[in-house]
Amino acid sequence: MPRPRLGLLLLVLGALGLAALGQVYFLKRPAFFWDGLVFYLLAVLAFTLAGVRVDPLLTHSTREADAGFWGEMVAAAKREPWRVVALLLAATLTASLLRLLRIEPQLPNYNQAVLFWLGATGFYILAVAPPRRRPRLDLGLWWEINRRIVLVVAVVLLAALGLRVWQLGSIPPTLGGDEGSQGLEALKILAGAIRNPFATGWLSVPTMSFYFNAPTIKLLGNTIFALRLPWALVGTVTVLVVFWLVTRLKGLTLGLMTAALLATYHYHIHFSRLGSNQVADPFFVALALLFLYRARDRRSPLDWALCGVVIGLAQYFYAGARFTVVIIAVLTLSFLVRDGARFWHEQRQGVLIMLGAAVVTAAPMIQFAIRFPNDYNARLNQVGIIQSGWLEHEQVVRNQGALPILLDQTRRAALAFNLYPDRTVWYGSPKPLFDFAAGALFLLGLGYATLRLDDRRLFPMVIWWWGAMFLGGALTESPPSSQRLITLAPPAVFFVALALLRIGQIAQRAWGERDLDRLTPYLAAAILALSLSSVKWYFVDYTPLRVYGSYNGVVATALGEYARDVLGPDWRIYFFGPPRMYVGFGSIPYLAPNVEGVDIHQPLTVPPDRGLAPADKGAAFVFLPERREELALVRQTFPGSAVEEIPSPLGGTPLFIVYRVPRGQLTR
Repeated sequence: MPRPRLGLLLLVLGALGLAALGQVYFLKRPAFFWDGLVFYLLAVLAFTLAGVRVDPLLTHSTREADAGFWGEMVAAAKREPWRVVALLLAATLTASLLRLLRIEPQLPNYNQAVLFWLGATGFYILAVAPPRRRPRLDLGLWWEINRRIVLVVAVVLLAALGLRVWQLGSIPPTLGGDEGSQGLEALKILAGAIRNPFATGWLSVPTMSFYFNAPTIKLLGNTIFALRLPWALVGTVTVLVVFWLVTRLKGLTLGLMTAALLATYHYHIHFSRLGSNQVADPFFVALALLFLYRARDRRSPLDWALCGVVIGLAQYFYAGARFTVVIIAVLTLSFLVRDGARFWHEQRQGVLIMLGAAVVTAAPMIQFAIRFPNDYNARLNQVGIIQSGWLEHEQVVRNQGALPILLDQTRRAALAFNLYPDRTVWYGSPKPLFDFAAGALFLLGLGYATLRLDDRRLFPMVIWWWGAMFLGGALTESPPSSQRLITLAPPAVFFVALALLRIGQIAQRAWGERDLDRLTPYLAAAILALSLSSVKWYFVDYTPLRVYGSYNGVVATALGEYARDVLGPDWRIYFFGPPRMYVGFGSIPYLAPNVEGVDIHQPLTVPPDRGLAPADKGAAFVFLPERREELALVRQTFPGSAVEEIPSPLGGTPLFIVYRVPRGQLTR
């Protein structure tokens, strides 16, 4: 074998060995963290050196741009003046909507204002996206050429859907308190208590998010399945969007690999199975990037407009989705810096179209942010280490400057996939977000892509990962917090896929082989092994731990289901739970909204008066184990009923104890 080829093989084997050694240090010898980091850096350098010595085999599909679409728009406006009318209608509807939302006192119902919003967005797109002549598509020929790809993608999507919907109401078995609280907001919408989709609600989350949840609850009832189903579908669609994005950036092979890994990635599966809106973060970022690169490649007014619409729509969901604005702005600026006047000359109209679409779509939320900045930024002000004063406080507590603390924050956020487990009950996995093999490949791929910023088609994934890691991880309290880092799932699996593909290509070149089809079995086997390991971890190993949602969440889920299935609206719960938990824990009122609950704050020292439980409803006295002794005092006042213990699925002490006194016995 010629020396250069042997050198390539030694480089890639050395990189894998060093990466494995670094991961061993991270997981087995965390006290020697810096040694592990050095091994990883050496691995990345060797891997990158091997990569740049082979021909670039990662292809991407781009299309030559047509010239002068601004002129096309002007010509279309002259030819079809109704487009000018559409633009005026978009402006008029937006202005009317903003004026309507400022009326004081508030109107009884703002739900109909959504029609103004949808109309303004629709008219704007019609106005700025003149029709383009395209050759007529021969569906038969298209199917003959693409049927294998379509079938493979369909299999991946069916797997993604199945892994997100199967037993959705019972996996995870706990309905988290925040899930329940978001479900309560949807119930308020259905009951007419919330009538403005352009404001904020629970924890300053935009109410539009809860409107998205309401239809399935309306159709299927206030069940766990109904609450989680919309987000399971969002997670599934994200897999398809990421496939399209990566295929456009780096070719079909890498697109399929990334989609397969994301479809089976336990971290993304978990958040897709929660009745919470964080899983929309990667969806909005991926969709905005897809439209941005379609727009840039094809100079398409429609894609520029749709990119702006996605940016605007993201403002109505979880605060993490606001990162969409940041990444699109950074990438647009990078286009301008790299291409200079040529980009501005060719694409300035598209950029203006995108800005206009973003403003029209986000206008109600922009106005709300201006009018009520504290409400709009409340969550960021609570968890941001600068806004909340946490960084200043930690400098005093640790007797350190800001820089060492920021470096520690960054280390914890950046190594959430390799070293540090989740510090919250949102996921609560006792392991990092990748296993040993995926973690080593991830850092190789991330390091390689970061050092290859000259590759414009790697640049968006690098910016996505580093930007979101820093803004949503290092600059927030208690990293790694899985709910704030879920947007990193697509770029993380992309880097795993990138490392696998480059390893195969380097080894192939080292052996003098040029037929890319010979890589297919190796890639398929590697993806299958990583996927099976990930799925097994989530459904076989992780789920029985019941760490999601906290132990109080386990109690609340069981109590909510008990109140719904056993008690009903003719009973009232007297909850001996404070100070550990309260009957208003979101899971309980969501599952049993018609069962009234009363917290008994002060521990009983003598038998209570009969006035504690009015006779208009049956009384269900519910005791947490630590307040069980008070049951005897309640029985002295209300004797004659049976005691029921609700066992814990984890064994040990019961979840809670119930003493039910029927309505008729309360008057005796």
